[in-house]
Amino acid sequence: MATPANYPIESVDNAVRILLMLRHQRSLRAARVADELGVARSTAHRMLTTLQARDMLRQDAASKEFGPGPALVELGIAVIGAADLKAEARPTLERLAERTGETVHLCALEGASTLFLDGVEGSHIIRAGLRVGQRIPAHATSAGKVLLAALDPAEFHQRYPKAKLTGGTERALKSRRALEAELNEIRQRGIALNLAESEPDLNAVSVAIRDSRGVARGALTISGPAYRLPADRISELTADLLSGEREIAARLG
Repeated sequence: MATPANYPIESVDNAVRILLMLRHQRSLRAARVADELGVARSTAHRMLTTLQARDMLRQDAASKEFGPGPALVELGIAVIGAADLKAEARPTLERLAERTGETVHLCALEGASTLFLDGVEGSHIIRAGLRVGQRIPAHATSAGKVLLAALDPAEFHQRYPKAKLTGGTERALKSRRALEAELNEIRQRGIALNLAESEPDLNAVSVAIRDSRGVARGALTISGPAYRLPADRISELTADLLSGEREIAARLG
């Protein structure tokens, strides 16, 4: 049970109450928030847009309703989601590594970077190494690209305000326009590839892990040496990845 604050700050309390409303509603309107908080609709709208400015909420361009923003999602992952996701994904990581012989990682999107949450090394003598705890520019990784493809355009541009991209190898994408074009292709095919873009001679393929609400919680990645996983072969791992994603999603509920 929550303990009442001795000296509550009304604006902070209202902001928290707005965010807690998302526990029972997928989206919020200013009128509903105004009724819930007992404030004017204009005041409710300013609260919502303030939270939106901090990426705690995002507004749907068509419906004008507010839903969870990228910062709120990342906060949830950081506090409990990452631990929960790692625990539920671990058996699948081990199964995929054993089945494919390649290194398997669980990744999340952190700003414009890919964060490697967990992983299991493959059984080959020459294999991709574990990168747990590392951060790599998202546009240079298959996990980062598949998660960027799940963002709406406004969130994407907040993470990539500049037209030029840096990081990765010489094969990595160098412009936001090129990245946007590739993200459109990823949305159509459901997988993302990394063809020696994060490291020379290293290829990878990823799928997004979505919960029961369709929210991308992380990405599942298989990586290995480019000579063993050329572009035509790496796509064959898609069935294994999709099977793994379904396993994890079912555990997440």
